[in-house]
Amino acid sequence: MSKGLRRLLLLMILAGGVFWLHQEGVLAPWLEKATALIAGRKDTRPTIQDYKFQAVARGDVHQKVLATGTVSLKTGAEVKIGARISGRLESLKVRIGDFVRAGDVIAMIEHEDLLARVARFRADLAAEQARLEKIRTEKPLEINAAMAELEELQVQQALAIKMLERNLELSREGVVSQTVVDESNERVEVLKSQIRVAEEKLKLEEARLESDMKVAKTQVERARANLVEEETQLSYAKITAPIDGVVAFISTQEGETVVAGLSAPTFVTLIDLRKLEVTTFVDETDIGRIAVGQNAVFTVDTYADKLFKAQVREIRPKAVIKDNVVNYEVILEIDPKSLALLRPEMTSNVVVTAGVRKQVLLIPREAVNREGKKTFVLRRQGEKLEEVPVETGWREGDVVEALSGVNEGDEVGILNKTGATDNKRQGRRPRRR
Repeated sequence: MSKGLRRLLLLMILAGGVFWLHQEGVLAPWLEKATALIAGRKDTRPTIQDYKFQAVARGDVHQKVLATGTVSLKTGAEVKIGARISGRLESLKVRIGDFVRAGDVIAMIEHEDLLARVARFRADLAAEQARLEKIRTEKPLEINAAMAELEELQVQQALAIKMLERNLELSREGVVSQTVVDESNERVEVLKSQIRVAEEKLKLEEARLESDMKVAKTQVERARANLVEEETQLSYAKITAPIDGVVAFISTQEGETVVAGLSAPTFVTLIDLRKLEVTTFVDETDIGRIAVGQNAVFTVDTYADKLFKAQVREIRPKAVIKDNVVNYEVILEIDPKSLALLRPEMTSNVVVTAGVRKQVLLIPREAVNREGKKTFVLRRQGEKLEEVPVETGWREGDVVEALSGVNEGDEVGILNKTGATDNKRQGRRPRRR
């Protein structure tokens, strides 16, 4: 059968079907309903009454980056305290949750043996100091005696020289013999020799005083160093808090023996809750918009309705990859006024303000319509609606930045929810936004 013949046969069958429907009275009511429906659709187009209008206004719009993070302790905010000497824990003066200040006593280790050693070294120091004082007092007396002896010999030498000169004069006159002159000369020479010995003795006493003083002072310093060492060991028995903080962990109780030689002698952990920060994980697609100094806010689950202020302090260069997702750690400095309510390890939801555009044109987000690649708003022109293409920029909350297409004061339409419901009920499909 040819193609044309098949088409003719199909048309005859359709015509027969329509004739049969007409004969049976089915076709006429169906045509009436279809005609009424078509006539009714002409009246169901959205009108100006289906919209509410809002004027285009100027305002600031912020670019924001959303991320999640954790409240964490800063470096140095957690201090693990242990014992530097071994012994039985005599008393533990804190409990978990107690607040302590730097210098407060946390625990005491038995130290009677250390007290005895300190007393002994203190006595040794006193003895060495007494010996030094004795040298400082007595040695100058010996030097003074040597000086007096030297001075006496020098006086005798002066007299002997005068006697020698007189005897030489008398010898020339024949009054005294040569023997007397020789004896006078011998006396002068003997005194010269004695003076040299006295001078050497004086030098020896002065050198001895200097040497004895150095030795005595060294002994005093050694005794003092031994005492300081023992006092330091004794101070280790009193364990004090190095920082202000809260006791977060205790691993040793009173009566137990603390062994300082172990690799982990920590038995009390302090944390300073004033040194908190937020470690935020920012997606690689957003990290380029983050910069140090940007403002941020965050919430934690336990205070879901409260916003905590912070600021970007550090952007760490190394990526953190988890489940094939690349993130970068951004550290936030928390506003000190917000620290009282926060605790370490709280999960935080962070919003970083990455930029701001001031006094730009803003239109309601619900007024923006999209069909395919076309973006437009419906602008009010008297009692009519005008479709106006727009170019949009940043978004924030319920508003969108308008880069072009509208002017300040233009009224743009937002479809009423009741109108949208009526359209849906009558078979209309609202424009996509």
